[in-house]
Amino acid sequence: MANILDQVKTVILVMMENRSFDHMLGHLSLENPGLEVEGLRNEDMERYSNDYNSALYPVYPLANDQPLEGDLPHEYDGVDAQMQWNKVTKAFTMHGFVEAYAKSGPMPNPQSIPMGYFPSTLVPITHFLARNFCTCDHWFSPLPTSTQPNRTMALCGESAIFNTHLQLIPIRQNLFDWMKSNGIRWKVYHDGFSFFALYNKLWPYVLGNNFRRFDTFYSDQLSAPTDADPQVIIIEPCYQDAPRLGSKQPNDNHAPLAIGFGEDFLRQIYLAVTANPKRWNNTLMVLYYDEHGGFYDHVAPPPVAYTTTGNPPHPFNSLGPRVPGILISPFVAPGSVFSKTLDHTSVLQFLAEKFTPGASFSSTVAARKQQGIHSIAEALSVPPPRPIPSVPLQPIAVQTALGQHLAKKEPGDMETSFSNAAEQLLQQKPDQTKKKYPELVAWKDLKDKKQI
Repeated sequence: MANILDQVKTVILVMMENRSFDHMLGHLSLENPGLEVEGLRNEDMERYSNDYNSALYPVYPLANDQPLEGDLPHEYDGVDAQMQWNKVTKAFTMHGFVEAYAKSGPMPNPQSIPMGYFPSTLVPITHFLARNFCTCDHWFSPLPTSTQPNRTMALCGESAIFNTHLQLIPIRQNLFDWMKSNGIRWKVYHDGFSFFALYNKLWPYVLGNNFRRFDTFYSDQLSAPTDADPQVIIIEPCYQDAPRLGSKQPNDNHAPLAIGFGEDFLRQIYLAVTANPKRWNNTLMVLYYDEHGGFYDHVAPPPVAYTTTGNPPHPFNSLGPRVPGILISPFVAPGSVFSKTLDHTSVLQFLAEKFTPGASFSSTVAARKQQGIHSIAEALSVPPPRPIPSVPLQPIAVQTALGQHLAKKEPGDMETSFSNAAEQLLQQKPDQTKKKYPELVAWKDLKDKKQI
């Protein structure tokens, strides 16, 4: 294992938004029944059905890729309802997705939105990555709740918050400070306004030179490797809830977005990561999702306890639902499946094993390891050399609703958090913010005029 860790020179982290494993990758075992992956199975389709008001709502394949009617419930109380604890069997049934969706407002149709899954034809890039590299079929969100706490767990290995609110997010220890203190070179490539702006402690980093536009990533990858190259790269999508202007298309996969924009974003990343074989030969790319977004998954999360550090503290007794996780690298066997329990702190475990051997990332990450969370390092091997797999280049069909963005709606807490972070950056650090994010000046002007 030490030899593999030495050979990995660059770690690339790509976290997308709000989709479950069955929703995105459940098709793997339906279309390839011999594949030993815990996806959906034809013989179990009836067992997956959720019941609500004496009716059964089956899992079903989505027929096309189009925007959904709205977001799905995925706050901590909604997730609790979705996982549905059975007091008799002392286990989660995973049968409450339709009920949680119905109680959030819309009445479910016979083909209820939470129960749909994508066949491979609608997620061609995700399917390609899974079939050519390593699928992690027991990767769970760290907490059974929403975006902000789970992204904070990925960043810090701990969280002071337990739900997504209108807030700047308080943090103590974090990945950026850890990399700085350990002399680890890093960069962030953002395809829009960075999520890390929600952490005011990170503003010096967000406004610094290590944060770069995503459109520079490909050319940076083409250059010859040097000893000054970043050892850790974080790539951020264009977030649906973040401020943006013009025709910039969000591609983070957050419902109700059509998934095709995110698929093309992943294709662009893969083309850049593999553009220079000298870099690719020493690269590990990690693709994962912050949380499940309210979409169905049939695998019950294991009992990993964690209590948030804020006031008030909030106890959780399990991980959250499964999310897609794929390791993309020459250091994984093609079409392999890794089935040990992972969550986002598995990445922090790996980074510590790689860069600070013998010292854990933090005591909280070490405690999660003691509760059964494994490192992604365990999925790595040195398989025989092979040509770089060629990503599908055919057009990705996306159905969109023209004018949908013009409809007036009340902004959610996530959108308002992004908006407030942008305004505070402009107010507190105007010169740096205007230089780093010049589009925010026009965005703020339109916002003040109530034109957006």
